[in-house]
Amino acid sequence: MFTADDFGLSPALNQAVALAHSFGLLRNASLMPAAPGSGRALALARQFPGLCLGVHLTLIQGRAVLPPSALPRLVDGEGRFPSDPVGTGWRYFFDTRLLPGIRRELAAQIEAVLAAGLPVWHLNGHLNLHLHPRLAPLVVDLAREYGVPALRLAREDWRTTAALAPGNPFPKAALGIIFGVLSRQARALAADAGLVVNDHLFGLTNPGRITEAYLVNLVPRLQPGLTEIYAHPALAADPTLVQAAPGYRRLEEFQALVSPRLQEALARQGVEVTDFREVSEKRRRAAGQFSP
Repeated sequence: MFTADDFGLSPALNQAVALAHSFGLLRNASLMPAAPGSGRALALARQFPGLCLGVHLTLIQGRAVLPPSALPRLVDGEGRFPSDPVGTGWRYFFDTRLLPGIRRELAAQIEAVLAAGLPVWHLNGHLNLHLHPRLAPLVVDLAREYGVPALRLAREDWRTTAALAPGNPFPKAALGIIFGVLSRQARALAADAGLVVNDHLFGLTNPGRITEAYLVNLVPRLQPGLTEIYAHPALAADPTLVQAAPGYRRLEEFQALVSPRLQEALARQGVEVTDFREVSEKRRRAAGQFSP
């Protein structure tokens, strides 16, 4: 299944999500509730009810939904989270006094989508921070509280990505190993909560470069189980997107999601394209059929 992250970040990204969903393989989108274009993204989600909407929980490189006065020491005076991933990760780990405010903010982000009259089918995090050892228990608990049935795990076979996108193997290996460990811990929490999780993932170690060529070559290497492939498509790299990630090949990622060549490759391999809603509903029906 294919997911577009950062839904709501900019008009160019919002338009790409709508078009890729209408004409391509994209069935999941992860919305940033406090992003500049989140209002338009919510309107598009209502316009396209087949789009399986999730919340892209944001605690870094973005803004909070709650006002700064409600999140002391967590955001600056303009409601912005820190931007440094390493420093922020360590801070969230050691300063446990931040956790109550973090939980309130994450709940507010979920509630912002629900208040728009839209169901939330899956949760993940910006930079996959939802798998942080201090944060994953909060996220799983909130999924259970709000009835969100699915959670992303970032377990990527980095060796496959390194073979398909050579260059800089050490960062790929480091990310793959670190998030593999974090995902194992989160998987246990998710299993206890009865959440749907993906078995495999691509997009972590080759971010912003999920191109047609990469995906067509990836398809024959897919393993059995539920694979999530996430991208950051856009019709153009506007200033907001350039500032967020200047090296991302966003138009190429959009073109991949509407590629007939990719659709043919999936059909040849017998790969079924799905989404978190469909998988969750199948599990619910199966549980109902076999329940006493």
